Amino acid sequence: MMPFTIEATVSESSTTRVFRAFDETLQRRVLLKVLHKHLAHDEQLRQRFVLEARACAALRSEYIVQVYDLTEIEGAPAIVMEFVEGKSLKELIAVESERTFALASKTALHVLRGLSVAHARGIIHRDIKPGNIMAANIGTIKVSDFGLARLAVSSTMTTEGILVGTPAYLAPEQIRGEQPDARADLFSLGATIVETLSGERLFEGTTYAECLNKVSSFTIETLDRFVQTSSPEFIAFVKQLMHPDKQRRFTSAEEALAALHDDRSSVPIPSAATRRPKWVQPIKVLAALAAAAAVLYGINSFSRSPSGALHSPGDNAAALKADTVNKHPVTTLPAATLSADAASPRKEKGEDERQPSKPSNDEKTKAIDTGFVSITGTPWAKIYIDNKFIGETPFDAPFPLPTGSHTIIFTHPSFEPVIKTVVVTAKSQFRVACDFLTNAGFLNCSATPWAEVYIDDVYRDTTPLSKAIILSSGKHEIRFHNPAFHDIRREVTIAARDTLRLSVSFSL
Repeated sequence: MMPFTIEATVSESSTTRVFRAFDETLQRRVLLKVLHKHLAHDEQLRQRFVLEARACAALRSEYIVQVYDLTEIEGAPAIVMEFVEGKSLKELIAVESERTFALASKTALHVLRGLSVAHARGIIHRDIKPGNIMAANIGTIKVSDFGLARLAVSSTMTTEGILVGTPAYLAPEQIRGEQPDARADLFSLGATIVETLSGERLFEGTTYAECLNKVSSFTIETLDRFVQTSSPEFIAFVKQLMHPDKQRRFTSAEEALAALHDDRSSVPIPSAATRRPKWVQPIKVLAALAAAAAVLYGINSFSRSPSGALHSPGDNAAALKADTVNKHPVTTLPAATLSADAASPRKEKGEDERQPSKPSNDEKTKAIDTGFVSITGTPWAKIYIDNKFIGETPFDAPFPLPTGSHTIIFTHPSFEPVIKTVVVTAKSQFRVACDFLTNAGFLNCSATPWAEVYIDDVYRDTTPLSKAIILSSGKHEIRFHNPAFHDIRREVTIAARDTLRLSVSFSL
């Protein structure tokens, strides 16, 4: 007999379902996080699930939702967790009156206390966001759901593959496919604090690519507008949590706690006298850099012709070489549409009559230190290399890339992005492929009399379907729309390589 009485379903993801339950043995309310039955036979998923349980059970802090036990329910592994009386931070700040400076600073303090315990044990959360933070009725803020947690020293987990974490809170290095460390959690916490303070989701987008685009183009100066609802010192603190260059963030939750002037008050704000010098120096450095940039810009302007073309045959050669590699122009995120003329420097009058310059030693070195990468995507994919939009597969020719490590991101509107990391060596040729269908499932559906089929609020087809709809594995909302009837909605979970059949019938 199962020692738990299931009371309600709290949430569901593509891999797990969370129940509120009552522990009959210990007479207390708990949460049960259960792996879906159809995934219970997947040994890799089981291993990750057990790793999660062990990682969380090792953490002891009043600021972390406690893991009590690992058990099995009807053949599927289940984690028994602390039930927190209260609301998630996401639910709390949905009410405008709750978005206060006091709550934002308290969230920063309590979450950092929880993360400092996790980070000290080499455990990184990797998905800090309002939905994974609980505001208990007793006033404590607790970090929950270490579902994406990884031991920092683990060599069995790889960053290559499906992008993990919620895209609107990911740190820039995570979307580049780098191995995240404690500083990634700090960046995500910064985005969460801003949302707690203002209700604004800095990196929200309608697609994964749009979210990644906003993260890639983020600058800390955009946070200055939140000073009026908090304080200059607090926003300077958030800036250091969220600096796009992780080398310029706090190195740990402990260091961030020290900067927050942890005096255990409910609104722990650094005083101007004690904290200002730490942030004045970076501002001075930035000012000096800005001045230097202005001087360089002035010098550079003298090397330009009146028409704006640069007197640099190396630049012209590089631009023309890039233009002949692929019909798709290489642009920096966000992707812009450039014509061939716009992508190439304009020529000076009479330039055609000049003697062509001999390649410089630098150009010869670049040619030697280059490899070539062929990229394919199934069924197709938009490609970003080192956060630059390259184009859409199929490509006519391989891409020349300098030697070293490069990150390739494959995106497709029906699937989650996939990250690949390649190390290019001189004169080498690589092939990088992504098959979205490996982790895809299929939906066959019918409706009487007929319906437009929307999946996750995106129109996909109209019944009767000519072929099955391809979807990424996981949870999806299916909406059947016929203007003569009320919409019918169904939530489904599709496993990789499985076909789900769904039939509905409209009634008056």
